[in-house]
Amino acid sequence: MSTITLRDVATRCGVSTATVSAVVNGAEWVSEETRARVQRAVEEMGYRPNQFARSLRTQQGYAVGVIVSDLTNPFFTEVVRSLSHALREDGRAIFLCDSDHRFEVGETNLRMLFDGHIAGLVLIGDSVREETLRRYLRRGPSLPTVAIEREYGLDDVSCLLVDSERGAFDATWHLLGQGYQRIGMIGGPEQGPGSTTYARTLRLQGYRRALEEAGVRYDPALVAEGNFRYAGGEEAMRRLLAGRERPDAVFAANDMMALGAMSVIRNAGLRVPADVAIVGFDDIPIAALSSPALTTVGMPKTELGRSAATLLMQQLDGARPAAPRRVLDAELVVRQSSTRWTATPV
Repeated sequence: MSTITLRDVATRCGVSTATVSAVVNGAEWVSEETRARVQRAVEEMGYRPNQFARSLRTQQGYAVGVIVSDLTNPFFTEVVRSLSHALREDGRAIFLCDSDHRFEVGETNLRMLFDGHIAGLVLIGDSVREETLRRYLRRGPSLPTVAIEREYGLDDVSCLLVDSERGAFDATWHLLGQGYQRIGMIGGPEQGPGSTTYARTLRLQGYRRALEEAGVRYDPALVAEGNFRYAGGEEAMRRLLAGRERPDAVFAANDMMALGAMSVIRNAGLRVPADVAIVGFDDIPIAALSSPALTTVGMPKTELGRSAATLLMQQLDGARPAAPRRVLDAELVVRQSSTRWTATPV
């Protein structure tokens, strides 16, 4: 089915394309008779304005730019899906970019989006350095901006966060409650000198706080750096198993690394959770389908996406959000990978 154009509508009505454009854009100079005839043709023919082309002509953004840390991670995919659906209800589309957990790629994404006259910006995860974002936001008129799972100390950026520190505490505390003592952690990556990812920092803090409150000594040899990906979880787990004393449980800072760690444990001839228990973070769909099913910390993924869209729409309407910084709860989801007393080891 071919796309209906302004010219098609103009030909049917016997008017110029400029007249059709004027009617579509609400110009007042068109006569009521002509306006009614054009509007009827628009409805009958199913004409839809090309909003993207219009934004390029007027230099006014139509789409929302979105930069994500890692599109291969199902957590981010679910957040983007929720965000996209909510924005579509408002008649907007998204330009989606993947920074691959690399700040230099995030800055390239940011430059491309700003050059494309976006209407607003959503940053998900650690995609862009704070100083880089500050520099771009100062380039012109204020751009509505929302950050998800990354806190920026910028007055004109709304932040949607999850209480990851408490979630990591709950995950570690659960393992302690199951009787595990040598609890390791697979954390997120460094991003260059003096820079760590937001999730890595908070989840490490929660892990250490739980150990401290339980009177268990923190052992840095039990903490291995990962990259929030399956292969990163595998490599980190190999390092932990090769240590001078094997951990009896591991908290991984996200589910993808937890699943990678489980694979290495099984390949080493060990059982989950009988020999090494595992807890992840995010509660991606596959977590419940793994064998054994993965205990994890559930993130409010749908709410994050929809809330980000709401904050952005408020700013686009000229309103300052009532709560520019909002923290949502994470919830521990206990399954078989960590329940020493009830699980059947595999």
